[in-house]
Amino acid sequence: MNEDAVIEAAKHELNKCGRLMRTAGKRMSELKSPVFDAQPKSPSYSNHVEERMAKRLDAENELRDILMAIQLCDNKSKQILFDLYVDPNEYSDLEAMDRLGYQSTQYFYYKRRALLRFAEGYKQGDIYEQLQNSGLIAKY
Repeated sequence: MNEDAVIEAAKHELNKCGRLMRTAGKRMSELKSPVFDAQPKSPSYSNHVEERMAKRLDAENELRDILMAIQLCDNKSKQILFDLYVDPNEYSDLEAMDRLGYQSTQYFYYKRRALLRFAEGYKQGDIYEQLQNSGLIAKY
């Protein structure tokens, strides 16, 4: 198995967290109501309310899948993944390492393990399936 490919794919999914949280966190009051005209023509939705709602729901669902996969990890993995990808403070590796009290070798071992465990739990192993279909890793 190509663990490096799995880890990179896991990082790619986790790096979406900030954007997803901002997209999903928009309040409904920020969306404008559709604009109607008294003239007999098809209604004009100049602000694309439906598109915004769909985008928000998609972001909420994707964020839920990411957070669920993190929840399935052990406590050390959860903390590392949360600090690096979910916490709005966006800790660096050095800051996370310091917060957790790990030495460099120990921290990077646990980080690698956390990313692999995340990949196993994310959408029931979707990362592995995608990499298998692309031929980057062998079926397990």
